[in-house]
Amino acid sequence: MKFFNGMAITLSLSAAIIVASLFSSSVMAAEEYDLDAPATEEATVSSPFNAPGKPVSNGSISGDSDSSPEELLIADNLVVGEIRELMGKAMLHKQGEVRGSQAQAGDILKAKDILRTKRNSQAVIQLIDGSTIVLQEKSSLHLKGLLSLSLEEGTVLFDIRKRGKSKGLTVATKTAVIGVKGTQFLVRDVDETIDVFLNEGKVDVTPVAGEFKHYKAVVASSFEEYSQQMNAQFAEKKEEMRKGVEAMKREFVEYLARYDMEPGSAIAISNGELTSYKMPDELDVLFEHLEQEAKETREKLKAQGELP
Repeated sequence: MKFFNGMAITLSLSAAIIVASLFSSSVMAAEEYDLDAPATEEATVSSPFNAPGKPVSNGSISGDSDSSPEELLIADNLVVGEIRELMGKAMLHKQGEVRGSQAQAGDILKAKDILRTKRNSQAVIQLIDGSTIVLQEKSSLHLKGLLSLSLEEGTVLFDIRKRGKSKGLTVATKTAVIGVKGTQFLVRDVDETIDVFLNEGKVDVTPVAGEFKHYKAVVASSFEEYSQQMNAQFAEKKEEMRKGVEAMKREFVEYLARYDMEPGSAIAISNGELTSYKMPDELDVLFEHLEQEAKETREKLKAQGELP
C-alpha cells in the first residue's frame, strides 16, 4: 500500500486552501437492515466484524421493544467498523471516554467511539458496508452510529458506497451537516473554517443553524469593483450610494438553507458565509490515495465473502 507522509499531505492541502482563499457512519446495506422495520428483542448485524446473524449484545437494543430504528443505529456496542491500518499513533476513546487508549490496527469501532490521530500519523477505517475513511494527522472523528459521523477537527477523506434508496449517511461539523448517499469527498476543519472538496458523486450541505450567506463566485469580484467605484464617485451622495450598494448585494448574494455540491467543486464555510469555487488540482494526489485505500477495503471484504 502506498503511504503518503502526513506532512507532505498537509502541505499539499494547505497549498490548495491558499489557492481557494483567493476567492473569500455509515449505513448498512438496505437489504441487510430495514430502517422502517420495528425493533425486535435482539437486533442482528451481519458484518465483517460480527458473525453473520450474531445478536448485538447490548441492553439498549436487547429486550427494548420501544426502541426506534434511529435509536438502534446509535446503540452502545453496535459495531460500526474497524481500524484497518494505522501508520503512526492514534488514540481510541471508547464510548467517548476522556482518557482513551492507544489505538491498534484491527481495533473494532463501535457507535459513540472517537478516534484521534497524532502528528505525522494516519488511520484507515473500514466501515461495515465496505466504505473507507482516511484520517490525516491531528484529526478527530466521532463515530456516533451507523448513519452518523462527526468531524471534530483535522482533515478526513471519505469513500462512501452508494446506498440506492436507503437513508444516507451524515457527516457533521461545527457549523454544517453534509448529507451523503454514495460519494468521494474530503472535509477539513481548521481555524474555524470548514472546507469541503467533492471528487465524485453528490452531497448536500446544510447549516447547523439559520442559513448560509452565499456569495456567487462568478460575480463576486465584480461586486467588489462596483462597491469601490460607488465609494469613489458618489461619496457626497451617501444615501444614493447606500441604496445602490444594497441593490447590488441582492444581485450578488443569496441566502441558502441547503447547498448542493457537484463533482469537482469545493466550498469554504466561515462565520455563516459560504463561498464556492472549483476544486484545486493539488488535491488529486489525496483522492488517488483514497481510491487505493478503498480498493484494498473492497478486496479484503470480498475475500472474506462479505461483499459480492
